[in-house]
Amino acid sequence: MDRRLIVTAAFMTHLLGGGMLAIAQSTAGVNFTEGQLEFLVLIGYGGPLIAMGLIWLKNYAYGAPLLFATTTANCWFVIYFFLIHDNPANVGAVSGPGSGAYLYATIAVVVGSLVSAVAGLWLWYGTSDGFRSAVDDVVRPSETE
Repeated sequence: MDRRLIVTAAFMTHLLGGGMLAIAQSTAGVNFTEGQLEFLVLIGYGGPLIAMGLIWLKNYAYGAPLLFATTTANCWFVIYFFLIHDNPANVGAVSGPGSGAYLYATIAVVVGSLVSAVAGLWLWYGTSDGFRSAVDDVVRPSETE
């Protein structure tokens, strides 16, 4: 099976989470603070979209690390600003109709980002000899005395 299909399936979970968040955000009437929407659009979804384009063009040297980096950054951002940090976009600050949907959509973004990050890491490990040897050296260091 083509590796690009596996990574694309993982990326679709990321897109699904983003779509759920957009719908839930408008339903719950959540106001993002300055820069949150821009980060989500540019880094959280624009970066992985560019990475997927590179991956489909078989440019794994840039596509796989870009997918891993941007989806990992998106996951961290959503966990910090939507689940931990006190701001109007935090799931704890949202009440009323749509608050449950917003919570589940936020969780879906985190899960979709993690799935895409793992897929990007898997592709990067499988296609880059340098990255694979670096990971292998950390996991199984050579025994030198």
